Parts: sequence; C-alpha cells; structure tokens
Amino acid sequence: MPILLDEIVISNSGNIIQSDSATINYTVLIYSLIVGILLLRMVFAVAGIIRIMSISDKQKHEDFVLLISDENINPFSIFGYVFVNSELYKHNTKLKQVLSHEKIHINKLHSIDNILSELICSVFWINPVFWLVKDKLKSTHEYQADAKILDQGFDIADYFNLLFDNVGGKRIGLANNFNQSLTLKRMKMMKKTRSPRYMRLAYLLLLPIAAILILAFSSNNAEAIVSNSKHFTKTNLPDDDTIKKIEVVGEIYEGADEMPIFGKEQDKLFEFLSNEAKYPEQAKLDSIQGRVFVSFVVTKTGQVANVEVVKGVHELLDSEAVRAVSLLPDFMPGKKDGKAVNVKMVVPIAFQLD
Repeated sequence: MPILLDEIVISNSGNIIQSDSATINYTVLIYSLIVGILLLRMVFAVAGIIRIMSISDKQKHEDFVLLISDENINPFSIFGYVFVNSELYKHNTKLKQVLSHEKIHINKLHSIDNILSELICSVFWINPVFWLVKDKLKSTHEYQADAKILDQGFDIADYFNLLFDNVGGKRIGLANNFNQSLTLKRMKMMKKTRSPRYMRLAYLLLLPIAAILILAFSSNNAEAIVSNSKHFTKTNLPDDDTIKKIEVVGEIYEGADEMPIFGKEQDKLFEFLSNEAKYPEQAKLDSIQGRVFVSFVVTKTGQVANVEVVKGVHELLDSEAVRAVSLLPDFMPGKKDGKAVNVKMVVPIAFQLD
C-alpha cells in the first residue's frame, strides 16, 4: 500500500494544525487487542498440548504416537499424535474405535485445516462468516471420520455409546476432539451412505468467498481504502500549469528500505505544505470542508511527479490540495536494495471550518 503521511489540517481562520503521528487510533487499537487475545489463546492451546505430552506415557505405533494421560481429557489428536486418558486405555474395544477415528483425522491432515481456520478467525474475528465456516469445517471433519469408521465394520450402536461416554473431559483447542459437534445431525449423518467429502470441499471454498465479503465490507470506509488499498479512485481536475507533469521512468514502489526524505528536519514537509495550502475563499462562503487525499511519486532523482487526487471532496478543495503538493521541491530519493527508486506517497490534507 502507498505510504500514508501524517494529516495536515487547514482551518478557514488560517490556523495550521499538523496531526500528531503518535495519535492513537482507538478503533485499530481495540481491533488489534482482540486479535492479540485470540492469537494468545492459540498459544495457550499449544502450550497445553505440550504440557500434556510431557507428562503422558508414550507408545509408538506405525502411523502415530499414542500418549496416555492420567488427566480427565477427551480423546483428541493433532498431527501424528493421539491423546487418550488412562481409563479409556484400559478398554481395548473402545480404544480401538477411538484410535481408528483419530487416525482418519491424521491421515487427512485435518489439523492443518483447524490451525488455518483458527488463524483466519483470530485475524478476521469481526466477520461472523469465518466463524461459521470454521464450525462447519470441524463438523465435516467428524462426518468424514464417522463415515470411515462405520465403513470399517464397527457397530453403530456401540459407536454411539462411545461418543456419549466421552462427552465429559477437557477439550483442547486446535485439536481434533473425539466428541466434537456431538449433535443429532451428526448421528443422522452416520446413517447416510453418501461420503461427506464434497461438503468439506464446499466449506473450504467458502473461505475465499468470505475473504471477498470482508474486503467489500471494509471498502465502505473511505479512510480504510486510502490506507490499505493499492488502487484509488482518481478525481479529474482541470489542467493547471502548477501541476508537475514529470515523466516517471521505471517501476513505482509503494514502499522502500529507505524512505524519501524532505529537508533536514522531520516536520519540514508539513511546514511547507501548511504554508502553501490556502483555504479557498469560495469554499469558505459555501461551507465546503473535508479531507483530500493526494498521491504523488518521489522519483529516483528526487523530483515530485504524478500529483493527483485519490479521494476528493470538492473541486475547489481538490485543486488547492494538488496545487500545494505540486509546489514541493525535490526530495532525497528513497532506496531499495541500495538503489534509488520511485516511491509513491499519499498525504491527507483536511480543510476544516472553525
């Protein structure tokens, strides 16, 4: 995404205000805090699995490692490990069914699905679609395992009883828990001969669809578009001799190892624009105000080029913002891999009535 500079506020009284770069965006802060909590929950789940693993007896089998714990845990598996409690381990018939069930999860790599869906839900927690997809995907995992178990000749009544016997016990996040989604629908699914693999594919296909939905939702926020998108809606402005029409040679980057520098002090860019940008008199009379986002390219030679509005308010304000940015003298160019490059930047200029 283009580099978004600090906002400059120009009032109709002539007072110039530069937005503090340290200003806290509380919406982003709260959103990020919840993301952090959800990711931390995943870390705790991994730590819990490692802890149980460290205190359990281990048995190596051909396709997996069996871990027997004295804790009251619900049978679960993750990658090549199957966890059971010591009471279940004593019942050979029940243990055989559980191991057969969990081996299906292992062979089909369901743990990867679980971790990816948890990560997606943690980052995009605000979108309920992702949570729905995660829940349906976990249920489909169980339908797959149930169908395979019954295909192996296990008695359906015994299998039902085994599921109910394991309703209690601690469930582990990120893992394939044996009695996950123990519902009437799951029991009905066991009686069907049709394979649920197509259902799993359908739920997986929902993930990119959900991603598109959340991006579409985000696009309703104009500021989010400017700060997060690579594509902007350009506003056509009348030709003006003050607008620089320098031809940019080579690729334009939206980031660099070393950013373009204007002047010897950090605030020189904002000082220059604050002095140049004037509140149009007609805009004052018509009570027109708003925030104009202007993009420009600092070329590899340090010149300012491609000045244009990427989100405008009104022609009067848009033209003035472009005029002020077009007057910027040369920068010290940005660098990538040690070489000077063309770098695109965006500066918001807010015209504010007192």
